[in-house]
Amino acid sequence: MSSIGCGGVVSLVPDKYGAGGTYRGTDGVLYRVGNTRCYTTTQGTPNGIVTMSIEIDPGQPATVASLVAQGVVLFQGKEVATFYGANAVVGGTSNLSGVKTVKANNNLPGALNNVLPAGQYCILTFKIATSSFLGTTPSGEIQICLSGSIPAPAPTSPLVPPPSPTSRPVTPPTPTPTSPPTPTATPIPANPVPPALVADEVQYTLSYSEGVKGWPSFYSYSPDWMIGMNNYFYSFKGGNLYRHNTNEARNNFYGVQYNSTLTSVINKAPLDAKLFRNISLESDEPWSTSLSTDLDNPAFIDASWYELKEGSWYSSIKNTSQVPTTLSNFSSRSISGIGRCDAWSGLSSSRQFNFPMNPFVEIGSQVSIGDYLYYNNELTNTPQFAGQITQININLTQNINNIVINADIAGSSEPINGNPFVISVKDNTAESHGILGHYCLFTIENYGPSPTELFAVQAELMKSYP
Repeated sequence: MSSIGCGGVVSLVPDKYGAGGTYRGTDGVLYRVGNTRCYTTTQGTPNGIVTMSIEIDPGQPATVASLVAQGVVLFQGKEVATFYGANAVVGGTSNLSGVKTVKANNNLPGALNNVLPAGQYCILTFKIATSSFLGTTPSGEIQICLSGSIPAPAPTSPLVPPPSPTSRPVTPPTPTPTSPPTPTATPIPANPVPPALVADEVQYTLSYSEGVKGWPSFYSYSPDWMIGMNNYFYSFKGGNLYRHNTNEARNNFYGVQYNSTLTSVINKAPLDAKLFRNISLESDEPWSTSLSTDLDNPAFIDASWYELKEGSWYSSIKNTSQVPTTLSNFSSRSISGIGRCDAWSGLSSSRQFNFPMNPFVEIGSQVSIGDYLYYNNELTNTPQFAGQITQININLTQNINNIVINADIAGSSEPINGNPFVISVKDNTAESHGILGHYCLFTIENYGPSPTELFAVQAELMKSYP
């Protein structure tokens, strides 16, 4: 097995989001990218696989925690593989080091006849997430690699030179004296043209406008050569000739459909902490929107969530749901205390929490299917994630009073005692009331191939009074 290439090493660092930008997966979720690295193969690669190593730094105190890593592999700009891995740590320092390798699949999706096609592969490694249950957060690093069976060249037979013919010795002639040559001027060579440098990272084309005397936009296409002729713009890619601005499909370059993206900031009264409530677009169609501030979790608005009101597309701002939720969110109004259960049992896919009938513990009408269930860890006195509620069963005549959850979710754990105190937490996106911050950085995206116009972006905000 030979390596095509590896993504950059991503470490658990104190910064909240990282500097690698964002990536929206095919699942519609917006991820924070820690590193992007691309490689180009010139031949097919059999048995292509994705492997990931997760290493936790040694010498840390005893804890119950894990490093969680995620990422994707793009082929020719399209997502062909996702990977997820976690290295759990339980106990003292003797268990805190080592490398865990996770295979995304036996064969990389998109391979033809079990052979990865030649082309450009980009490895996007997302920021590390951690899960800690005893108050200590582990540190470490992750790396993703793309590998396969690259065939070696066939051996060739060594060349044997033919024997030289035997010749008779010849008496050398007497040399004739000659006059020294007349020196001539040596011409100065022209400056050599350096070879073009082609980076392995994601490339863009930057455009210049004579009208504004500036650089207004980036384009997703990266041609081999460009030229303007007869009022048309031409480019070459992969030995093919293309004429631009003649395709009815917008943002479609060399057969690949791209998105339109615009990033800006709302920075009114930058010294005041503000609550950003909603956003409106003066456009002929809605755009997907992601937002982030310096004080709150990021938020996201899908294009389908916008409503057309008085000629503008309007939507409230919703926080991105974070599971498990952070401790700071347990003071919000979306938290409902249920009570101490009698016992819990069952597999992780259908774990059941039973509540007493005498004295009766009422589950309450505020608890709904789809909410997240948490229990109190009585060793640390902190809430821990148990799973997502799938059933609420109440039949007082038959002494049935229980909640069934799905615990097969990343970050969930089982209680350490038999009758923990449990609470329910509403989905952060469904119960969102906006995001808090001194400023709001927003990015809007349009995915369609049809032309669209955007005139202005407006936001409703109010000063926060803590």
